[in-house]
Amino acid sequence: GYMTDNLADNTIRAYLLPGANIDPNDHMRTCKASRDWMDGSPQKYVYRCIPLIAANTMGWELINPVDAEIVWTGGAMNTDVKIQQKTRNKFGAVSHFGVGMVTWYVPFIFKTSPDLGLIVTGPANHEHDTAVPLDAFVRTDWLPFPFTMNWRVTRKDHKVLFKAGDPIARILPYPIALLNETNMEIVELTSDPGFLDEVNQWGQARAKNVQKAQTDIAAWLDGGDKPEGEGVWNSQYVRAKSGGETGYERHQTVFRPQAPKDKR
Repeated sequence: GYMTDNLADNTIRAYLLPGANIDPNDHMRTCKASRDWMDGSPQKYVYRCIPLIAANTMGWELINPVDAEIVWTGGAMNTDVKIQQKTRNKFGAVSHFGVGMVTWYVPFIFKTSPDLGLIVTGPANHEHDTAVPLDAFVRTDWLPFPFTMNWRVTRKDHKVLFKAGDPIARILPYPIALLNETNMEIVELTSDPGFLDEVNQWGQARAKNVQKAQTDIAAWLDGGDKPEGEGVWNSQYVRAKSGGETGYERHQTVFRPQAPKDKR
């Protein structure tokens, strides 16, 4: 049965639905650091934002299998969402819920250990015109049923395109107990002088980084030399180092989720 085969906390199992008849690699992949819009930034300077890169690389992406052109007429019925696709695909975009929502049925049922659920979000830091992803938390520790990924069109009578190969979702494991058991405390920053000193030092370094970026880009766009990308950028922030009594410690900034393993 579904509940008798408990998984380890470091394993997510994706059961391929009977009759899906797909290549799983066309529907799921590990998240990568790069984004087209980031590549297009001057000297790709956006990649110097460490938290952005970390988010880009967390988890796995689910993929849209077929081109879809969507128009929402503004009504609340599912017939008010018009979808045109070049070829029929049971895992392509469909109109199911109405109110401008677009739905993808996922070809997997995901299962996790009793301690984990799956956060299902839009693909991290990908752009999409006039449509927003709807996030969910799926209890894959006990729910023996596939979930859907849903987006909501935000402008009526406007063509929204989802291309084949576009990511439509990102999935992340999350410990269930943390959601109920984690405490949130509010204290004065001045009550921790040591941490306050670290905050001030980081704030000064970051201000220099931001100012240098804007100065370099303005000069380059005005016909000057391209920014070198070194100097103040080569700081402990960019290198993800923190100081302390034991000196500087390097931290992980890019995550490397395991590629899905086909065990059929």
